[in-house]
Parts: sequence; C-alpha cells; structure tokens
Amino acid sequence: MNRFGSAPHHDEDDQATANEQRNDDDMLVRAVVAVINSRRNRRRVPQPMHDSTLTGSMRVEEILNGHEDVIQGMINMKSSTFRVLSNLLGSRELLTPTYNMNVNEQLFIFLAICAQGATNRRVSYLFQHSQETTSRWFFRVLKVICALKDEFIRPPDYTAVQPLINEHAGKYRPWFDVRYPGYIIKILYGFRLIIASNCG
Repeated sequence: MNRFGSAPHHDEDDQATANEQRNDDDMLVRAVVAVINSRRNRRRVPQPMHDSTLTGSMRVEEILNGHEDVIQGMINMKSSTFRVLSNLLGSRELLTPTYNMNVNEQLFIFLAICAQGATNRRVSYLFQHSQETTSRWFFRVLKVICALKDEFIRPPDYTAVQPLINEHAGKYRPWFDVRYPGYIIKILYGFRLIIASNCG
C-alpha cells in the first residue's frame, strides 16, 4: 500500500490508458488525412488557357489578309504600312523571329497594346501567349521603336510659320500674336516663344 492507503496502480491500467491515447492519436491523424484528401479532391481541374485553334502568328496573318477596317481598328495602321514597318525592323535585324513568334506578331502585339490601350491579359489571350511573354515582347519592341526615334521622328522647324496661317493672316494671326507690355511675342509652335519686336 502507498501512503494514501490505496493499492499501487497496475501495469494493466497504464497499458489501457496508453492504448486509449494511441487510438485517439490514430483517429486524429485519420481525420486530418481525410480533411486533406477532401480538399485535394475539391481542387479545380486545370484546363489549358490557350486553347484556340489559331496560333498568334496565324491570327496576325488572318488579320493582315482580312478587311482593311479590322486592322485599322486594331492597330490604327493600314496593312501595307504595317508590312513596310515590319520588313524594315526585320531587315535591319532590330527584331528577329524566334521559335514561337515571328516579327509580324512581335510588332502586332506592341501596336495592339499602344493603339487600343489593350491590357496585357487581353492581348495574351488573343495571341495565345503567356502574360510574361507578351510583356517581354512589348518592352523589346518599345526599345527598338525608341532607338529609331532620331531617324523617323523629327521636330518641326520652329522658326517657320505654317502656310495656312500666313494665307489667312486676318483670321489666324491674332491667335499667334501675344501683346505683352513693351513686346509683341510670336507663338509659332507649342511652347516656343519668339520675341518679334520691342514696341518701346
């Protein structure tokens, strides 16, 4: 007997308690596994996102060979102008075809985003590419176009006056002559101001 006057616990009671604890642990593990399996089974079955029968290159060719209003509406450019620009970029090797995308498609993606303000997601779906690929090619073509700025984008001659303004001086000239105390300022283009004479 122990000091409290009760008989010592038997090994059988300890073993029964341990078995109950193991059974409870096993039931808990089974419940967790069942929950995990049920969640796994509820997951959405992945479906291919790019499921069109037309690849991006095929879609571009379809648009280029289609009605002129369609291409004009998509990239604000005639198909003949598009082909000249595409040939120029390809012949100078500023854009090169890759395994998945030719020069026409690279340029078309860029122009579709610029002309329509289309989202990356919309253009990616239209041309059957990932959003990362679409974004990467947009910025590559942007760099190429910016590299051509000195050759193709020329500022106007700020010292010349438009012939239309000179021909109709009475009608248009007053809008381009600004009187400031002591000076007449000629506004020729944009923000460029030329002081014409000192009025004294």
